[in-house]
Amino acid sequence: MDREDWRQIQKELNSLYDLHEAAASQTGKCREFNSQAALFLEKLEEMGADDLAYRVMDLLAGCSPKDFSPCDNRLSTKGSLERLIEQVKRKID
Repeated sequence: MDREDWRQIQKELNSLYDLHEAAASQTGKCREFNSQAALFLEKLEEMGADDLAYRVMDLLAGCSPKDFSPCDNRLSTKGSLERLIEQVKRKID
């Protein structure tokens, strides 16, 4: 994968992170985050970014969207996203 691929991944990860943070105060966004993360996983697999795909798969395994209550794994998911962002940043640099 080239630098531009990593930049696109970084952009999508940042969007996922922002969506996840919005879901903390808007529970309806939780399902949207889950759906977008699943699409992102599919894209990573197609790109051959298996190491990141495995991490996103783990993130999704702990993600259980709720409509009317706060996420039980919010801080864990946030930490996973932050680590993924750092990992991609290192690939770009």
